[in-house]
Amino acid sequence: MMNFSGLGRVAGFISVMLTASASAANEPASFKDCPDCPEMVVIPTGVFHMGTPDSVTQKEGVKIKRAKRERPVHPVRIERRFALGKFEVTRKQYADFIAATGYSAPGGCKYWTGDKFEIADDKDWEDPGYPQADDHPAVCISWNDATAYTKWLAARTGKAYRLPSEAEWEYAARAGAGTARFWGNDPAKACTFANVFDTSGAASGEFPTMAPHQCDDGYKQTSPVGSYSANAFGLHDTAGNAWEWNEDCWHKSYNGAPADSRAWTADGRCSQRIVRGGSWISIARYVRSGNRSKINTDSRIYRNGFRVALTLGR
Repeated sequence: MMNFSGLGRVAGFISVMLTASASAANEPASFKDCPDCPEMVVIPTGVFHMGTPDSVTQKEGVKIKRAKRERPVHPVRIERRFALGKFEVTRKQYADFIAATGYSAPGGCKYWTGDKFEIADDKDWEDPGYPQADDHPAVCISWNDATAYTKWLAARTGKAYRLPSEAEWEYAARAGAGTARFWGNDPAKACTFANVFDTSGAASGEFPTMAPHQCDDGYKQTSPVGSYSANAFGLHDTAGNAWEWNEDCWHKSYNGAPADSRAWTADGRCSQRIVRGGSWISIARYVRSGNRSKINTDSRIYRNGFRVALTLGR
């Protein structure tokens, strides 16, 4: 049995109570179902408190209306065993999917022109408006695109690949930490752990009204996946680099949310789904384990990508 005391205290609030069990003896901590499949990390089961208390959102400068999205803080039991991608899905992995299926969807991608965000038909995952290499996260990915990829991967491997639920994502991103970020509360330490809007990004002058993290992560836009330190579960880039799609429909608060790891798809606005984690262009209050945003399922934005989840047997 592997125990995580993980009693993280944030502004006097114990936000995580995690008791996790080791994976089955015959199952590795990480694995791939094919040589070019995403590498998966087995996430231990346990219990945590999902959401963010007022004391944290107030300190982070989160507006009251937005802070309500992260309340009420509530206990969630992760009893269903699952694995999560060690990294965000890369451009190369997404390209393999496109080559194998011929998948195509119209709509272009929203990017920053230099003075505003606009949708351009000639922008997509191959050209999001800035240079990328094969090991960078695939961006300009809609929820529909990400879901199509998981269905292809499931058919290819015979395994139950899917997008993570919000509860699974936050539990895995926190990795036993009760602080605002998995490394602690200090956003100035972000550049050891995440690709965020930083001093070098601010120096470009493209976003003069945005307050950068007071550090330099070495990249102006996306970085190769796994460039920064992992969290306690061995996951990289759960903060920054690219926003990540979740399965859940949009609900404006956690009132009525499941008390387990299931995706919350009942009684919600399912034309909009959840993104988590922030991106290379995110300021500090958005790069938090509890932060959540909603995006239309068919929307592509040059900062949005995804990672995959996999249901495991008990």
